Amino acid sequence: CLNNLSQGGVMKFRKKMAVAALATTGLILTSVPAYAGSINGSGATFAQPLIDVCKVEFTKDTGHTINYTAGGSGKGRTDFSNNLVDFAASDAVYTSGFPAHLEYAPVYAAPIAIFYNLPTVKEPINISAETLAQIFGGEITKWNDPRIVEENQNVTIKTPVYKTKKEVVTVGGKKVTKTVPALDKNGKPTVLRVNSKTVNITLPNQAITVYYRTDSSGTSEQFGKFLQGANAVKNPGVWPKTASGTFANSTPRNIANSFNFQGASGSALVAAGVKGKVGGIGYGEVSWATDNKLPVASIKNAAGEFVAPSAAGTSAFLGGGTIQANGGLVADYVKSITGAYPIGTASYGLVYPESAKKDAEKQKIVAAWHTYLLEQCPKKFPEKGYVALTGPLYDKAKAQIAKIK
Repeated sequence: CLNNLSQGGVMKFRKKMAVAALATTGLILTSVPAYAGSINGSGATFAQPLIDVCKVEFTKDTGHTINYTAGGSGKGRTDFSNNLVDFAASDAVYTSGFPAHLEYAPVYAAPIAIFYNLPTVKEPINISAETLAQIFGGEITKWNDPRIVEENQNVTIKTPVYKTKKEVVTVGGKKVTKTVPALDKNGKPTVLRVNSKTVNITLPNQAITVYYRTDSSGTSEQFGKFLQGANAVKNPGVWPKTASGTFANSTPRNIANSFNFQGASGSALVAAGVKGKVGGIGYGEVSWATDNKLPVASIKNAAGEFVAPSAAGTSAFLGGGTIQANGGLVADYVKSITGAYPIGTASYGLVYPESAKKDAEKQKIVAAWHTYLLEQCPKKFPEKGYVALTGPLYDKAKAQIAKIK
């Protein structure tokens, strides 16, 4: 081509090519962060399904790498206390052994699902807080126990239907449309209607095998708080002990030698245990049930409705709680809230504030990661079952993240 141009034409052509090259170089340079680093985290298996997919997106968008080991909330708190990680994830706050420098940043919420393995039952079963406590306390040992049957035979079930909206997000470099709950400025969903249906579910004469967490777990602690709190007024005797991160420590009776209790470390193994055992039942973030193709129970809330675990139902429930000064959320298990799924929990990032005098570059990444968890991850992957925080809890989360310096 150059042979067919005059000398002046050649010069103009070369100038255009140089400008184009510089422009291209500029585009490449601006797409790479000035500093690409990595941070290490430890903690909740409850958070693992969301963190595993979203940290990939975070790396694409920022160049930074997140290394996360899911060993349970208790392990995360211990690692954080011992200054072994840059951040930790936990579904429960410290009750003792507070680190010298600590801030809680609530970053998302999710329902704790009750999943089970009953191949002959073709529709979701319904369980009240009292019956659930009797199952996980070892008092009810058969699926056709009259107390479970009573909640599933010839009963009218009220099911809330929530308002949703479409949201366009970027996942894997492509714009996709996701369906998410439509929440108001206070973070509460809109219940469009409440459907009524009479159910007649035949439950088998099958032994119940309870799968529970053996590791120190925020999920176990929050589940225990529900079992105690939801029964505290009418049935305090069914779950009298204070909730503990170690499930076996909070049960009404000693389950160590119970034939129908099987312990496992982490949510993944609990879900796998239930999947492999007909008659099994367990608890964990709803994504573990979805990934293992396990049905989930509808749980009776304080308004008398049986509600399946969902982002909208969890938002409704947590909206009735109290936000503490340190960023923690105290749930109210006896408040009557239409559409609430009553076993929901906020999940927290454990982070260092400015007073900890940590590495400045790593702290920037920690702040960016928790902002990404708060504002991007649940919206990018609503199918994982996590709730994007809005309203006062979102405002509190932003204020807590701002302390990371």
